[in-house]
Amino acid sequence: MSAPNELVQALAQRETLAEDILTDKELIVDSDRKRNSNREALTNMRKKLANEQKLWVNMGDMFIKLPKKDIQVMIEDGKKSIKQQSHQKKLDEEIEKRRDTMKKKAMKLDQLEQLQPNGKPLAGYDLQGMKASDLYHLRNRKVEERD
Repeated sequence: MSAPNELVQALAQRETLAEDILTDKELIVDSDRKRNSNREALTNMRKKLANEQKLWVNMGDMFIKLPKKDIQVMIEDGKKSIKQQSHQKKLDEEIEKRRDTMKKKAMKLDQLEQLQPNGKPLAGYDLQGMKASDLYHLRNRKVEERD
């Protein structure tokens, strides 16, 4: 009698992990949309609203007129106070954190489904993307080797 219960528990655990992965994907897409809309706002502030001193900003459920420089700082840098982080940086960190957890959940789901008979996780799930600084160092190394 324990075999059917174990099967049901295993299927429930797989389903929960799969739902978590899909939820993380949706949250990443939402955060990316927010990040892109921030970029669009900053671009419009620089190009179309260059002569304006104060702009209207939507803060939750109200509009506030603030100096343009303060708005740029809130979106880009967040340097008004040490505790306050910029909205863009928060979104970047949130996206990276969700991608890392999604990779771990995908590896765990893979192990539960036993797609790999030897029990090892599939190769490639734990890879990290290259950052601009990595590419810079790699390019400089190639230039040094040529010289």
